[in-house]
Amino acid sequence: MRRLRSLRPYVFRRPSLEGGGARVDIDLTGGDPPFDGLDLYQRSHWRRYEFALEQFPSRAAVADLACGTGYGSILLSRKASRVVGVDIDAAAIAAARRRYRRQRCVEFVLEDLRDFECDSEFDVIVSFETIEHFDERAIAGLLRSFGTALKPGGRLVYSTPYRQERSPEAIELGFHETFLIDEPRVEDWLRAASFEPIAFYYQDYATHDVRPERGEADFLIGIAERRNA
Repeated sequence: MRRLRSLRPYVFRRPSLEGGGARVDIDLTGGDPPFDGLDLYQRSHWRRYEFALEQFPSRAAVADLACGTGYGSILLSRKASRVVGVDIDAAAIAAARRRYRRQRCVEFVLEDLRDFECDSEFDVIVSFETIEHFDERAIAGLLRSFGTALKPGGRLVYSTPYRQERSPEAIELGFHETFLIDEPRVEDWLRAASFEPIAFYYQDYATHDVRPERGEADFLIGIAERRNA
């Protein structure tokens, strides 16, 4: 199996809010940055949020779970009526609250997603680069909590590294607990959590485009729908 390029070498730079590569930090307080000015990882992350914006109608209530420093929540708020960004990292949430304190329709919550509890509150959940941070035994429970937070028929838009190997480099970085994630495994987790998989898309670091054709893929991006009770 080929070696994937999804491991970030940020560990050598250690920016204060990127957690050694665990998250992407883009500050929108000065306006949107030029896309060409973003680094390799920021470009792919940005394109995923652009894709998410296409997946829900205007005025939707949206949760951005594992929101990091919140720039994606701000992008989503340009179309949503309400956005709740949730993350476990206190420094990231503090930065998001400080930077975007004047954004009236966006709320940032410090919480472990394993404790996340809402009941039929959101039309859409966006959660990028999340499930691989959990042990496989916890993923179905995590997705069940996402499903409970969605209204019946609500949609989940998610991404994860595609078929990332459990390499020594990945273990040393220490961000991920589940590896070799592909379509059949994701489908099993989703169906166990009362979701119906709708579509899979793919993304690579060469183009950053989100596309339905797999080709050379570094990320699996999917849409799933909560089944009606």
